[in-house]
Amino acid sequence: MKTLVLLATLAVSGVAFANDVDPNGFEKQHFTASASRATVVAELKAAQAAGQMPVGELGVRVQPQASVKSRADVAAEARTSTHRYGEVAEIE
Repeated sequence: MKTLVLLATLAVSGVAFANDVDPNGFEKQHFTASASRATVVAELKAAQAAGQMPVGELGVRVQPQASVKSRADVAAEARTSTHRYGEVAEIE
């Protein structure tokens, strides 16, 4: 008997909340653009040309630096490295 009452209560409460998906009616509102796509693309290109667009999450531009090591030196250093990453470092 208790199981029947519990199931009936759950069924009724489920129906009560079933229509509460969008209580403020945001899905019925339509987006209206204030500028055309061509205008936005032109403004983006102008900002990029002027250097006003941030790069990356912090907005920092990376300054490329010339490498002072040869490819062979880097490969040899990688082979002799004792650094461990991920789960392997925890096992030791």
